[in-house]
Amino acid sequence: MKKVILTIGLGLLFVTVGVLPAFAITPGDIPGPIVAQQGPVTITGWVEVLMTVIRWIYTIVFILAVFFILLAAFFFVTSQGDPEKVTKARNMLMYAVIGIVVALLSFGIVTLVQNSVASQLAS
Repeated sequence: MKKVILTIGLGLLFVTVGVLPAFAITPGDIPGPIVAQQGPVTITGWVEVLMTVIRWIYTIVFILAVFFILLAAFFFVTSQGDPEKVTKARNMLMYAVIGIVVALLSFGIVTLVQNSVASQLAS
């Protein structure tokens, strides 16, 4: 019973200490922001956030591609000459390489567009 009363008392104390500063402003004053603004506020900031997200996606794509290449190699080794398993491993390897090529091309296109826009803005 004492623990329940102590818990309720401490809870009320913390709520009161947290709420009292809200009543500390004088009437007519406009309170400042409750939470400071964080994150990008300009177009350049948003572009940097977008480029960071794209870099993360590329990293994940390359990690997955390496994983699938290793998995295809495992299937090659364990196929024991079975044509169906060899075909499965070959297709997996081909798709992993195609994924890497597409990711590299898309990264190149993004870099090309970014450099083109930056040079147009600088002019």
